[in-house]
Amino acid sequence: MRIVEISDYSKFSGCKGEWEDIISRSKVNNVFLTYDWIDSCLKHFYADKRLLILNVFDGDKLVGIAPMVIKKDKYFGLPLKTLCFIGTSISDRMDFIIDGDREKVISLMFSYLMSIRKEWDIIDLQELAVYTGNADLIIRHIKNSKIMNIASEARDYFINLDAGKEAVFQEFSKKLDRRLKKIKNKGIDLNLEFKRRLGGDIDAERVFSEAEAVEGHSWKEERQSGIFSKKDTRDFHREILSRFSKNRWIDFSVLTLDKKPIAYIYNYLYGGRSYNYSVAFDNNYPLISAGTMLMLWAIKDSSLRNISEFDFARGEDSWKRRLTESYRIHNRVRIFKGSPYSRCLYLLQSKVMPYLKGKKILYNAWMRLKDAVR
Repeated sequence: MRIVEISDYSKFSGCKGEWEDIISRSKVNNVFLTYDWIDSCLKHFYADKRLLILNVFDGDKLVGIAPMVIKKDKYFGLPLKTLCFIGTSISDRMDFIIDGDREKVISLMFSYLMSIRKEWDIIDLQELAVYTGNADLIIRHIKNSKIMNIASEARDYFINLDAGKEAVFQEFSKKLDRRLKKIKNKGIDLNLEFKRRLGGDIDAERVFSEAEAVEGHSWKEERQSGIFSKKDTRDFHREILSRFSKNRWIDFSVLTLDKKPIAYIYNYLYGGRSYNYSVAFDNNYPLISAGTMLMLWAIKDSSLRNISEFDFARGEDSWKRRLTESYRIHNRVRIFKGSPYSRCLYLLQSKVMPYLKGKKILYNAWMRLKDAVR
């Protein structure tokens, strides 16, 4: 086996065919590792970052890809160089793309990464799905190599529709009917309409306009966290909407009141799975519970379609736990190269941060200071 490093975007741009072929054969075939998603991430968020894509070949056959970049960050105000997956903080699923002997491929990748450790302070690998087996191999490899690391896990919730579409339809129909009845009992007479645009039924510009309108009156606007109304992500998602609509990968649901959009659910439909990426609702209609009603309707509607799973993606929000008990474990693995500076970062992450989290006042003060410094 051998590694070929791609550090130039022009070389990456010629790899679409190989990329799509290997991802289709891997265990990590998800929308956030497709060539179109990675390409858009690179153009909009990593143009000035150190590109580090590692292609692993067994003879002439491509058997592994490490889609990574090195970027400058800060931690506790300290500068550091982080080696991470392309799409970190943007993508809800990340991993190494492997079709072959996973243990050998991962071992070769990490040997290479350690050989260039002068270029980075930490490796931060997020959203590694346990079911692929890659996370366990990574953790085992770094422990055997006695490399400083911190591993943590989180739950990602989903609804398996193939396990019983009729039961899902009945359950969420009843929940939605109760919500609608509650509104009527309050004497509220509204002209509500649920719509879903997916597959070929997509006008990308219309979707963008409706989502942007909802976010402008939502809690996301107040916190400056909207993906359509926030400056640094709007161009990215405009391109994704355009590219994914051509691939029939967009799944967009909207609730309108008198033809005005008041809630949206922005999903990606890929491989029979609907990935929930963003949700927002208009704060001007608190009595309607627009976001909740639209989510109940979207899940109910999914049970009537050729959709095998409704994936709520990253985050352990309480509203997800109210909708389903099913979850998968995803790992985050942080690796510290062993220099005195990286040891300091390790101690901050492994000792100081857990202490702060145990002291609510101190932790909240730290988070406010961190936000102010950004």
